[in-house]
Amino acid sequence: MTTQDQARTTTTRTIGVEEEFLLVDARSGLPAAAADDVLAVESVADTAARGELERELTLQQVETGTPVVTDLGELRRALVRLRAEVSAAAGASGALLLATGTSPVPVTTELTPTARYRRITELYGLTAREQLTCGCHVHVGVASDEEAVGALDRIRPWLSPLVALTANSPFWQGQDTSYASYRSQVWGRWPTAGATAPFGSADAYRACVDDLLESGAILDEGMVYFDVRLSRTYPTLEVRVADVALDVDDAVLVAALAAALVETGARQWRDGVPPVPVRTELIRLATWRAARSGLDGELVDVVERRPVPAAELLRRLVEHVRPALEDAGRLDDVRTLLDQVLRRGNGAAQQRAAFREQGSIRDVLGMLADRTVAQ
Repeated sequence: MTTQDQARTTTTRTIGVEEEFLLVDARSGLPAAAADDVLAVESVADTAARGELERELTLQQVETGTPVVTDLGELRRALVRLRAEVSAAAGASGALLLATGTSPVPVTTELTPTARYRRITELYGLTAREQLTCGCHVHVGVASDEEAVGALDRIRPWLSPLVALTANSPFWQGQDTSYASYRSQVWGRWPTAGATAPFGSADAYRACVDDLLESGAILDEGMVYFDVRLSRTYPTLEVRVADVALDVDDAVLVAALAAALVETGARQWRDGVPPVPVRTELIRLATWRAARSGLDGELVDVVERRPVPAAELLRRLVEHVRPALEDAGRLDDVRTLLDQVLRRGNGAAQQRAAFREQGSIRDVLGMLADRTVAQ
């Protein structure tokens, strides 16, 4: 066994997960501008001090971030802990914590009053004012910027199944949108959001970012909202396509798949395997299809250029990254978690089921509050 081969059999990518949550008033069910109140609760002071709890663009949401881990069980425990801690703090402020990609009920956003967020609102208008959306971002450890870009270029064909898997935003302004992930549609309004063409090198990636900054159309590098980007702060590749998952297990699943995709892409890059030649336009179309259908219809196989059932494409994704999952000891867990979500349904399916059973969009909020912490 060569040194390189031995390294491959022991590689376990580090993972960190950021989750954004909606805050709603416990009595009215309307989104509540309670972020500052939640962060001021003494029980989460240490959590906030560690950088595991932060404000977001609006005061009606908060973001948590797990510690860096390599074990899926440890990741799950961190996600459960953070949801429980922040939910309790929200309750002390008269609010509920909801894991949903968009607000099911009508809302007027209240932006967080910082100079940067005020400037964003001035520059982007309604796009910023309507951005009450909650996503899940997975940070996967990388050895270098070159490895990160090599992996980024090679995971592009497999992003849309992750959108379908985590879709959890069927309602918008009190209406069923007919989308499983309407968050994806709202998020896509930002000028830098979405899929990218292959970059080829870290220098080319940096040149692209520099060009975006020089254009004046974005304020800073934090507004580079690519579906997958190099982190500005950490030695990670950040996969940003997912809605916040209703169920913790789905967040663990998407994190494991993202890490396996990065590892698989990095191996292909090291071996000189070129990226699959898929046009960016087709990837964007596949992402739209995944946002529209979720797990309930067909997705687009961008490699074969044809529609396939969602379950088939997801199982093909697992097979694509199987060696990486095996080497990390995660294959059985991923298969179990995938079977579970395919039987149960993603967050969008559960939100719609709650609406059918109870007859009111506001009644969906109770289910969301329960499922967010009932893990």
